[in-house]
Amino acid sequence: MEFTLHNKKALKDISHSCSECSLVPLCLPVGMSQEDMARLEAIVETRKPYQNGEAIFTAGSPFRAVYAVKSGLFKTVSVDEGGAENVVGFHLPGELVGLDAIYLEKYSSSAVSIGTSSVCVMRYEELTELADRVIREIEQAKQALREPGIGADTERMRWALHTIQDAGLLLTAGSGGNWELGDSDFKVPGALASFEHLEMACADTNLNPFIEYFENYALVRLRQDPPKAVGLSLTYLCQLIPALTLVHLIREHFPQMPIIVGGAYLTATCHELARLPTTTLPADAIVLHDGEQALDAWLNSVLGQGAEAKAPNLYVRDGKGFRRTSFDQVQQVQLEDLPVPMWTSDGINLDQYLVPKYPIALPLSRGCYWGRCAFCNISNQTSSVYRRRSVGKAVEDIKYAMEQTGSNWFDFPVDSFKPRDLQELAEAILAEGLEIEWGAEVLLDPGFKDELLGVLARSGCRCLRFGLESASPQTLKQMNKSAKPDIARRILGSCHAKGIKTAVMLIVGFPTEMRGALEETYDFVVDNRDRIDFLTFHGYSLVHGSPMAKDPGAFGLYLKPSSSVFAPNLPFVNTNPGGMQEEHITELIDPMRESLREYYPDLGELWTTGIGGWMTFAGCCESREREAVGRL
Repeated sequence: MEFTLHNKKALKDISHSCSECSLVPLCLPVGMSQEDMARLEAIVETRKPYQNGEAIFTAGSPFRAVYAVKSGLFKTVSVDEGGAENVVGFHLPGELVGLDAIYLEKYSSSAVSIGTSSVCVMRYEELTELADRVIREIEQAKQALREPGIGADTERMRWALHTIQDAGLLLTAGSGGNWELGDSDFKVPGALASFEHLEMACADTNLNPFIEYFENYALVRLRQDPPKAVGLSLTYLCQLIPALTLVHLIREHFPQMPIIVGGAYLTATCHELARLPTTTLPADAIVLHDGEQALDAWLNSVLGQGAEAKAPNLYVRDGKGFRRTSFDQVQQVQLEDLPVPMWTSDGINLDQYLVPKYPIALPLSRGCYWGRCAFCNISNQTSSVYRRRSVGKAVEDIKYAMEQTGSNWFDFPVDSFKPRDLQELAEAILAEGLEIEWGAEVLLDPGFKDELLGVLARSGCRCLRFGLESASPQTLKQMNKSAKPDIARRILGSCHAKGIKTAVMLIVGFPTEMRGALEETYDFVVDNRDRIDFLTFHGYSLVHGSPMAKDPGAFGLYLKPSSSVFAPNLPFVNTNPGGMQEEHITELIDPMRESLREYYPDLGELWTTGIGGWMTFAGCCESREREAVGRL
């Protein structure tokens, strides 16, 4: 099947669906996955337009549904004892009408159209049926994901993960759209509009369910066993509001407790530090990039064991903002000097994770040895230089982690790993007789020869994740990407021949990418479906710290004013002839994904996603076990 930008067959034929609605940014489904959206659409209907003066419901009538204004304008009115009409409120597109009737079981006012208007109807009976099922099954679903063998049972895994996703949908609906919770996402609409809005989201219980949770659990634990200092690491945007909320609560209830924050997300948005107020982040210090040395110096300082900490990647609270403590060059941590990671501690219950076996995240290298991709900021975050932990230390880390956790599943969450370095590690694993299963993210490097991949497979490699990004040679050249489609095909095929599952990441909408180039990528994915197990599509984004962000004009991009804080991406206008605009990229990804379901039926599920699918590795390991049994 040929994919074209005008291929509508790929999309579900829902003429007035939530996914196609222009009000998605305003209404409940915002931020939902395609699967969540489809389940919501199953309980949503649209009706013919209401004319001026027509009511969608009247005061005192039985509660049947919640309504979302799709177009036009409605007013809600009540009538007092004297018969006088009182306007309760006006409702614009994207706003919900009738929520207050849920508890009363009848409408307290009438909703009347002003002019010609339309609504979407969320049938409450079906919504409650869904809620009843989720309440009955949610604990079973969570337990199912912890059971050995679930990774090989696709249908049971589908039921469990969809039940959890439905729970997030219901909680989002229950918040009235004040906040949105997905299986791996959390956001408060409008919270990033300004630092003031972000502070409001951290303090308002109507906008933030984490406040009550932290008060009932985290603060109780801190009172029982007060630490000398608290550190929080932010890796993803979805952690920002929960983390800031916890910092605010700790500062309120434990004003003298030292707090430091860091992590990849703060490093990616470090441009905000110059204007970040301590009212938004009431921490004592922030550490960026490789944080071990700066963290150690800060701890020694605040715990009274040394002078004031100074490091070029350490910022300390100074009045209403933060001050950089040194302007020397950022020092790169030598991984050989680091202690063995800690995997267990009082309060860390690895058996509570929703996986059949805890996959140990063991980063044995940092940085990218290519480090020249125009779109990427990984090298900027890790201070550029590729380095790795010695094989001897790596084997010690693996043994200690197995002893501490009881798990033999390992994910090496690295930016890159040279083929020869990975081969040395695999040979050491074999020499030590370590029976582990592992996966890693690597480049499509010509050095991944058949013999080398055979060594990796024998050492327990179950999955390799590759950033192909595009199958168009022209686009790859413009990206300054080292990958080549013919080499990618060979490596992917060799992995499959050796029993190694493959995950491929793709970028859609690179500024110079033309329609023909995108079709080349589509055709490559279809033609190599027997060599690719997992797919992840990313829309192109202009990220801080990347070569393109440092000189956007050189790539035909012009920056637009940013309308949010802590945004990792820069808004832009694309001036490349025939290139896609930022706002049009998502319009391409969805039909492309839907069209590819003919060849990848479970595309987008949490056991088929190359990046971000928490059951993907479990599926790699446990499906392999089932396949091995089937061959006996």
